Amino acid sequence: MLDVHLPQGDIHTWKGFFLHIVTITIGLLIAIALEQTVEYVHHVEQLHAVRRELLAELDLNRDLARRNIAGFDKLETQLAHDMALLRAAQASHAPPAGKLDYSWDLDRTSDGAWQAAKQSGALGLMPRDELRRIAFDYDAMDSFMDIVNTALLQLQVAGAIAHRSPDGTLTLRDVDELVTATSEAQGKLALAKQIQGFVRQSLESTPATP
Repeated sequence: MLDVHLPQGDIHTWKGFFLHIVTITIGLLIAIALEQTVEYVHHVEQLHAVRRELLAELDLNRDLARRNIAGFDKLETQLAHDMALLRAAQASHAPPAGKLDYSWDLDRTSDGAWQAAKQSGALGLMPRDELRRIAFDYDAMDSFMDIVNTALLQLQVAGAIAHRSPDGTLTLRDVDELVTATSEAQGKLALAKQIQGFVRQSLESTPATP
């Protein structure tokens, strides 16, 4: 709030009047300039804080993407082994000759800093090109997690079928259902792995935390 005070004494001449007007005008301009400067400094500090938080979170997601590549490779090998056991069981009309494994070890990407920045409105302070690049990273990670969740759901379904019998004995119908569930999981994971590659490439091109 800017306060304008009346002159302490009476103004008897036009010169005094105009001098007083000029003094008030200069004071108001200085006050406005100081207020805008303080606001600008606050915005700069807020932008720097948001940028640090986002880049730190992207650093974390970059590490998660690297670990997930190994997780996908392990899952591919694991499901290929499961499918080989199931195909052999179909051909021999006998239960699978080995243990079926539908476990996984994949990390979920983090977006807490991104969601907080959107809610606070701080993203509006960021240069457009920088915001576009970071938004692309998070959009890619969202797409990745959507596909991964559907793939993991399919793995849960397959795991439930594999443990349907208390003694672990699978019927021929169980085997047929497992072949379908395993095949669908393989397809979804292949797509998730491909998108994970895009996510990793995008994250690798984003500057790390300074």
